[in-house]
Amino acid sequence: MRLAFLTELYHPHVGGQEVFFQELAEALVRRGHAVDVFCISHDAALPADEWINGVHVHRTQGSGVYPKPVIPVLRRNWSDIFRYSADVRRVAATGGYDFHLLNQWPLFHVPALSKRARARSAIHWCEVRTADPVLILQRIFPRMVATNFGVGEAVAATIGRQSGRDFTVLPSGIELDRYRSAERGTRSGVLYVGRLAPHKNMPLLVDAFDLAVDRGLAGDLVIAGDGPSRADVAAYASRSPNAARIKVLGAIDEDRKIELLSQASVLGMPSTREGFPRVIAEAMASGLPVVTPRFEENGGKDVVAQYGAGIVCGTAPADVADALLAAEEGWDGFSQAGLTGAKSLDWSGIAATFEDRVRQTIST
Repeated sequence: MRLAFLTELYHPHVGGQEVFFQELAEALVRRGHAVDVFCISHDAALPADEWINGVHVHRTQGSGVYPKPVIPVLRRNWSDIFRYSADVRRVAATGGYDFHLLNQWPLFHVPALSKRARARSAIHWCEVRTADPVLILQRIFPRMVATNFGVGEAVAATIGRQSGRDFTVLPSGIELDRYRSAERGTRSGVLYVGRLAPHKNMPLLVDAFDLAVDRGLAGDLVIAGDGPSRADVAAYASRSPNAARIKVLGAIDEDRKIELLSQASVLGMPSTREGFPRVIAEAMASGLPVVTPRFEENGGKDVVAQYGAGIVCGTAPADVADALLAAEEGWDGFSQAGLTGAKSLDWSGIAATFEDRVRQTIST
């Protein structure tokens, strides 16, 4: 098949959906399909057109600062969204693609497609929003395309219920054989891996770590990743009474991430908002239990609950501290549940699920 992926941002920009679209595209190329990605350029230095691991990437050139608008409260440069929406409308009208997969974001590319193109399209929903106007669009936009995917069971169920449409779960996968599990006796401490942004809520994890240390938690808190909040996180950690045991590493490469996942005893995910955090799947494949709080828009809580791969807890520091200690207490059971669940998250199976759903859709 010839497939078009229409997504807000793509590699080398870093984020959960960027990784999802890149790795699904590359998995489909390995299975013999042709994949073109159409995205918004986040960096004026990037080429408008290039091949990455067999995927043809096309970037709409605009402001060059799409994720960092002049007015920060807007979160995105809206002139780039309108330019991109017009571009993908032309692509869908003239490209001759068998099917289009649209990222949930930036949303306005969905109505930009012609009705004919939307009949051969699906939206991949990566998170649930509970506030207008996105809440309204979650009800309307799934009805505008032929089929819909959700990154997890909870996202699919929630937006499916709101829109009255059927959803297929298409999670953010992993290459299972990259990861390794280590025995409990070789591990210690709490790990966070991911982007550092305000909604990642790192002060909650630091405060919970301090409380857990007071109750005997062994090991360090390691925070790995980069992002707009990195300096704030480092400053907050430096004021902790356990600052000597908190390591803010900054950006790390893939090999280092895999090593850290095999060395920690608990993964802490304190985010207020997530879809299906890829790092939870990576932790599961590493036999690493996960602790995450019960914030309404935190889809990570549903992933952990679905697979039994850790503890979903309250949202106060004391709640998270209790969960960190309980995850250590029940480590063997959580670790084994994660390893078992991770077998269903390999990209080869996810790509096959996508293929099957696309073929069913275009054959009707």
